[in-house]
Amino acid sequence: MATALMGTDHYIYRRDGKVYVYKVGGGEPVIFLHAVGQSGWSWRNVLDQFARHFTCYNIDLPGYDHSDIPPRSYSIDGDYPQAIVDVMDGLGLEQATIIADRTGSLIAALLAAQHPQRVKKMVLGGMPFWDKEHGEVIWEKWFMPMFTDTTSYHVPVAALTTWEEASAKNPALDFEEWEKNEEIKRKSRLWSRQSQQAHSGYDIESIGPKVTQPTLLIYGEHDGLRRTEQRAHESIKGSVLHIVPGVAGSPHEKRPDEFVKLVLEFLAA
Repeated sequence: MATALMGTDHYIYRRDGKVYVYKVGGGEPVIFLHAVGQSGWSWRNVLDQFARHFTCYNIDLPGYDHSDIPPRSYSIDGDYPQAIVDVMDGLGLEQATIIADRTGSLIAALLAAQHPQRVKKMVLGGMPFWDKEHGEVIWEKWFMPMFTDTTSYHVPVAALTTWEEASAKNPALDFEEWEKNEEIKRKSRLWSRQSQQAHSGYDIESIGPKVTQPTLLIYGEHDGLRRTEQRAHESIKGSVLHIVPGVAGSPHEKRPDEFVKLVLEFLAA
């Protein structure tokens, strides 16, 4: 994991396989959770800055990058939060602040609702927020069309792409980012589909009122998930909502310095 500070690699061994954690920095513990289809690598632009203030634990969720793919499908509200509890127990962490993105934000919110004593504060980037009915519509209309490879598995999955194909569709695409995404896809695209389907079919709105920890919600201005931002903000009582102007994707990747500044101010408050 690239960072300006020296960190250490750790593996937490669970019944469903090992989970990779990169530890760096010093101070109070902060856990980083990535989105489905990515890995802890997605925090590369901000990790070293946070490590100057906190002990950072950057997790590859089960099924991604350095972590093992579990032998069975995972439920979003049971297996994933329990995996984070197991990792915290393995690291000797009674409580931590969590900084998360998209599906990672959902997992963080579930963890906070189910195990409130384990979560101090949360920063939830691109938090999805829908009920089961709307989630199923989003699955059919938004996610399913992304799965165009019908030959590799028993269900359609995301297709592998060449650099030429990917850069033609997105001229601003970074080669290193494309390369890492393809590496993760080669290993985990069936797992990603299964996780995304579990995520989409879950009543996320039921979680909001159960979250009591101080929470910062961050969205990019042009993020499609913004359609639910106000419901998330109103449901998570006392939450702070911030929109990063001009950003279409995840602010921690597109505007890392601005993201770090916002988060540090919130955590210091």
